[in-house]
Amino acid sequence: MKKCKGLMPEDDYQKALKGYPTALVCFIRAAIVERVTGLTEKFNPKQRYFGYCVKNDSDKAYIYVQKKKLVIDLCIDQRFAKEIEGEGFAVRPRDNFQYKARWLTGWEVPQSTLNIGPIIKYFCEAFK
Repeated sequence: MKKCKGLMPEDDYQKALKGYPTALVCFIRAAIVERVTGLTEKFNPKQRYFGYCVKNDSDKAYIYVQKKKLVIDLCIDQRFAKEIEGEGFAVRPRDNFQYKARWLTGWEVPQSTLNIGPIIKYFCEAFK
């Protein structure tokens, strides 16, 4: 797994994501790095996910890239699921380590979405 302060060069993940849409994840990456000071990004090519933390703190967000959607796990209260669903997104909590640690998990974002505002808003919430 590669780790980089700021954003990784596209070459570090494009080969692993060949055949997957990348426009949305690229847009999200660019938006959060502008808003979160000290952001560190890592990428796991086998599971096709990006992880985010600030400096040497623990991870606070993950984006899993799938063909038709992104699945996002955020270190925010699970009660935010109702607000996110109110924005038109599905939240299907996953039984993983993050969920057991009380993260909001399983936020499904269609690759075709134009509703970017809530995504950036809740990502930033995870780093407060």
